[in-house]
Amino acid sequence: MLRSILQSRWFTFLAVVIIGFFLLLIIKLKPSLETVSQEVNNLNQKIAEAEQGLSELQKLGDYFKSAAYLEREARLKLNYKKPGESVVFVYKNQHAQSPAKPNDTTKLPTILPNWQKWLSYLLNSK
Repeated sequence: MLRSILQSRWFTFLAVVIIGFFLLLIIKLKPSLETVSQEVNNLNQKIAEAEQGLSELQKLGDYFKSAAYLEREARLKLNYKKPGESVVFVYKNQHAQSPAKPNDTTKLPTILPNWQKWLSYLLNSK
């Protein structure tokens, strides 16, 4: 009896319909599965970037707690110096004259027209 049911046309038709239905479901779900997969990859990338930022912040925090940072800040802000060191202050001279400009003997008066300046420049450049 079971063998006759399995070999019947109605069972074959019903099996094909059920398999077709499941194939349609899989085909419809594929784009959404790809979208979810892409979102998971993006989130994993963001997690990696956040972990990298966290490690950089931890390194920076460790530096701020270090003796080298404290000494640097004390030197800059509190004018700290170690025993035996000599400190030299360098001030910008506000009254210093700027270096003299070389005399340019080929300057032409600005009264001449431009074509005369060029002519004079070309003839005197030898």
